Parts: sequence; structure tokens; C-alpha cells
Amino acid sequence: MQVLLFLINLFAPAVNFLGVLGLCGCIVYDDVYVLVLAGIMAVAGLVLGIFAVKYDVPPRWFWSKSANQLFEFSVTTVLGYAGSLAMWPCAIYMVKVLADAVANAA
Repeated sequence: MQVLLFLINLFAPAVNFLGVLGLCGCIVYDDVYVLVLAGIMAVAGLVLGIFAVKYDVPPRWFWSKSANQLFEFSVTTVLGYAGSLAMWPCAIYMVKVLADAVANAA
């Protein structure tokens, strides 16, 4: 489980950046399916965040390797993993939109 958490943290900076762009794209292009998938992944991230608190692995957006008691409660850890996993479908959507734009330009 800790390996999975560290892999999520490893890819989090790129995925979160593309995910925010993809989230904006989903809203602009009215792609509700991706937003529903992001919501499902956010719920899965809540469950994963609960396990992360147990294993004492803070999310990447804290930019620290310290314990989860950074803000004296573990809710931020759970919400951090929920947000990180919710960005995955949006990031994949953004990569697909960019790939289609490049293919149509050529």
C-alpha cells in the first residue's frame, strides 16, 4: 500500500497540473462523463486517504516528508488524496484533447 501511495505522490505534480486544465476543459466542453468519473475517483481517494493516514504518508501537495500532523489533524491528508485521485480522469481527458488537436493540425 505504501508503494502505491508513493507512486501517486510521484506523479502528482504532472497529473494535478494537467488535471486542472482538463477540469476547465470538461466544464467548457460540457463533458459530464469525465466529471462523474472524477467524482468517483474522489470518493476512492477519500478511502485511500484514510489508509494513508494509517500508514503515515502525507500527500504531495504538502511538499514535506514529515508526519501527517502538519496541521494537527488528518482531514487535510484525506482531502489531499481525494483531490489527487480526482485529477486523474481530467488529466487523461486533457491529454486526449491535446492529442486530437495535434492530430488534426497535422
